[in-house]
Amino acid sequence: MIRKEKSSMASLQNVHGASALHGIAAASSPPPQGSRGAVVMRDTGLLDKINLRCDAGNTVINEALSRVVGTRLPAEPNRFHVSGNRRIAWLGPDEWIILAENGSADTITAGLDLPEAGHVAVNNVSDALGSIILEGEHTRDALAKHCALDFHPTVFTPGIVQQSLLSHAGVTIMCLDDNAFQIIGRSSFMPYIVALLKDAMIEYGYEFQPA
Repeated sequence: MIRKEKSSMASLQNVHGASALHGIAAASSPPPQGSRGAVVMRDTGLLDKINLRCDAGNTVINEALSRVVGTRLPAEPNRFHVSGNRRIAWLGPDEWIILAENGSADTITAGLDLPEAGHVAVNNVSDALGSIILEGEHTRDALAKHCALDFHPTVFTPGIVQQSLLSHAGVTIMCLDDNAFQIIGRSSFMPYIVALLKDAMIEYGYEFQPA
């Protein structure tokens, strides 16, 4: 049977919420002389996020995901699948996170509410997590200042997702393209993460774009 958390936190489809970075203004620091371009940091705004716990080989869930999300579970560790603007990322042997456009969580969770699926847990964690995207030639350099992961382009390649610490904040980092990364963290930590990365990017120049 499926278990869906029904807490006091309503879905974003029913409540006009705010980004975890709401109120943080646009900011920029020009690239120093000789720099080859600034890093752009963008707030993804209201993005629905769904935590999914199940067996990777659950045929019923994989078929349902193909219908309601557009792709199946990535069974290979530390990988994510993409379908349009939606992503399913591996977090553990039986845990994934689904990222989708604002207002889609109720439809997706309803599509996974299948008695025949067996032991499955689906939780809407949209309000609990925030997200930013970093793009630019020096993105890897900036992230490496505060994270112990290996950001070398031959190691952290597009399609890989890793969980680690960005200084003192737990984060999930997805490599979207050669020099583009999405960072997901607890909503309460997102302003700290943005401030941390602004400082890390000063030597390259940066631009922060609110949602």
